Amino acid sequence: MEREDFIEKNRLENIISRIDRDVDAIIVEGYSDRIVVEKLGFEGKIFLSAEKSVEGLVEDVARGADRVAVLTDFDGHGKDQARIISRELDKEIDVLNSARKEFGQQLTSQGRMAVEDVSPLLVDKE
Repeated sequence: MEREDFIEKNRLENIISRIDRDVDAIIVEGYSDRIVVEKLGFEGKIFLSAEKSVEGLVEDVARGADRVAVLTDFDGHGKDQARIISRELDKEIDVLNSARKEFGQQLTSQGRMAVEDVSPLLVDKE
């Protein structure tokens, strides 16, 4: 693994570690995103926004968590989805918007817009 990739992976792992400490659950878009955050070290509950309507997602998350971070992608669709989900969830539970901001700043600093774009950093190359 190149030095830059190692540093990037380490930074993302540190951010996910803090998020894991501060929230009960996170929301990502799809299954590939779930795999990425698990490999980065998240051990809490993970909800997939692609599997449910916003109303159904909010109901499930509010039933299963007190604090949540919304880590949908950082493209236009993902940002819109995060805004809508966060607004609805905030009526029920605590949404840690700072977690999304910190994760997004690190992710997009390397030109990545989707959580699953981190996957190449998580593959061991011999």
